[in-house]
Amino acid sequence: MWLGENFGVALKALAEAIEPSRPALVHGGRTVTWGEFDSRTDAIAAGLRARGLKPGDIAGQMLRNTPDYMLAYFSCIKAGLSPVNVNYHYKDRELSDICQRFGMKALFAESDFVDAARSAAADGADVIDVSGADWEALQQTELPADFEIHSDPKALFLTATGGTTGMPKAVMWPMIEAWQAFSVSVWQRGFGEPPFVATSLEAQVEEAAKIGPEHPASTSPMIVLSPLMHGAGQFTAVIHLLKGGTLALLPSEKFDADTAIDEIHRLGARGTFIVGDAFALPLADRLDARGDGAEKLASLRQIVSSGAVFSAANKQRLLGHHPQMVIIDALGSSESSGTAVTITTAAGSTGGGKFSALPGRETKLFDEDLNEIKQGEDGIGVVARAGPLPLGYLGEDEKNAKTFPVIDGVRYLMTGDQARWAEDGSLDFLGRDNMCINTGGEKVFPEEVEAVLMEHDGVEDARVVSLPDPRFGRKVVAVVKADGADASELEPALDACAREGLAGYKIPRLYVFTKGSLRLNNGKPDYKTAQRLADKVDT
Repeated sequence: MWLGENFGVALKALAEAIEPSRPALVHGGRTVTWGEFDSRTDAIAAGLRARGLKPGDIAGQMLRNTPDYMLAYFSCIKAGLSPVNVNYHYKDRELSDICQRFGMKALFAESDFVDAARSAAADGADVIDVSGADWEALQQTELPADFEIHSDPKALFLTATGGTTGMPKAVMWPMIEAWQAFSVSVWQRGFGEPPFVATSLEAQVEEAAKIGPEHPASTSPMIVLSPLMHGAGQFTAVIHLLKGGTLALLPSEKFDADTAIDEIHRLGARGTFIVGDAFALPLADRLDARGDGAEKLASLRQIVSSGAVFSAANKQRLLGHHPQMVIIDALGSSESSGTAVTITTAAGSTGGGKFSALPGRETKLFDEDLNEIKQGEDGIGVVARAGPLPLGYLGEDEKNAKTFPVIDGVRYLMTGDQARWAEDGSLDFLGRDNMCINTGGEKVFPEEVEAVLMEHDGVEDARVVSLPDPRFGRKVVAVVKADGADASELEPALDACAREGLAGYKIPRLYVFTKGSLRLNNGKPDYKTAQRLADKVDT
């Protein structure tokens, strides 16, 4: 039974079947065709081997969203190296730490990161400037007569994660497990129709060759707006390419909503990938201000999101500009890929906005003692799933035992997502367990409170943190960035909004207003800044 393939083997098979001139990677005015994608990654792989790099060696990618990211990624896989994403915002200490702990033997970097990379890399590690002559030379490497790409379907790629809750950890994904977890062989048809599932590499290739960018069922070009240096964006890009698609990347160093809107229109993009409200909020703001959403988004069939909360309010704002598109909001992580999904259209959301577990995952809820909370039972638990899983974290035996426990003979991933069962069997997602606030013995999940607050028109963004309370241990605090509203008028309105939508113990006891950003450079929620602002008011 065929379960998947080595990514490099799949890439070559796809390239041999797809029209060589079909675009594989698009970045502004730069295009890499499928024929070039295959030949260049062959050459780079041969060049890496010639430098003494061996199968199993780990190679980091400290790269922005350009074609070079995917060229480096698939070249490593063809050479048998294990690629790993490296956050280019890291400072010297953080970069040195992961270079050492991950044992990197090579590091691809942009020109403005090269000095930091060379300083942090271990002695003898190869630092490759993808803006320089060295990178060009690698792409011109002459293939040896006996050149063959690495073909082991169990070869690993690594995904660095967890930097917001401690030092980053590397998730070890065997490609064959990821192929199944990512549903690479599953090809969606129309609504109500069963998907086509490829049962061989030949069938996968045949389908990819047939569904080109002009095919009615194509989701290409797919423009990935989130950073490839994060698992969500990287997974989406890899999945799309393993289906023979055209991957488009934003021609700017940082996310810019206006550029994204214009690129969707210029490319005739059919799909786009974002990370929740971090991208949805600025997109909705600019679409509201511009008033040209119907024209600019006309080609767009779907918005896919994962990795962060995507509020119902912002989904509706985007759909208001293009009611014909579909919004797919996936609950997932670097350790799980997808676990559950909700689909939203102008007509409404599946499960009333709650998440439905993906098939083939054996999704369950467990309490803190690893007792199962069955459907129909009351209680909040951690979402866990079996099925195709990574090996664990590189060099983290203690963490692996907690995150991947064996329960009744089945190995599960404890995702860290807290949820309860809804009456219809869907999952009512509450938030991440590491952000949970315990107030008077009750659990409050920041994301749930934030979603209610952000439904108010006067709120641009909100983070929920906590402060000590003599009676309840902790009290809920909302740190709010107002959208031009007067704070003195907004606070009572927010309190009324919270009381209407939340249980009493979840209502913020204190509101702190700020004009500054409540998000990190990568667009994710900045709880450290919010906590610092709350602490300052409390002192």
